[in-house]
Amino acid sequence: MEFIANFFDAIWAFLEAVPTFINDAMVKLSAWYVIWVTKAKIYFVGFAWDVAHEVLNQLNISGTINQYWGSIDSKVMGALTYFRIPDALNIILNAHLTRYVMGVLK
Repeated sequence: MEFIANFFDAIWAFLEAVPTFINDAMVKLSAWYVIWVTKAKIYFVGFAWDVAHEVLNQLNISGTINQYWGSIDSKVMGALTYFRIPDALNIILNAHLTRYVMGVLK
């Protein structure tokens, strides 16, 4: 008789453990999904940057910017270069173009 009681106790313990197992499995699957999505987003940012770089090369935006920068007075250009304004504008231009490409690819 004790064997039957132990048997049903084991079944009841198993059934009580099922929700915990399902919860743990869902947490693990969700964590793997979040990690996968994060890695995919990192990859697509790199891909979008490559596309944006190619767009910059095709449109010759850098050449146009260099042409206009060359026409600025040397004293003004010295001050702008001292404050690293050309570098800042380059970063802003690249960031906006990469954001635009990511929006198009979305």
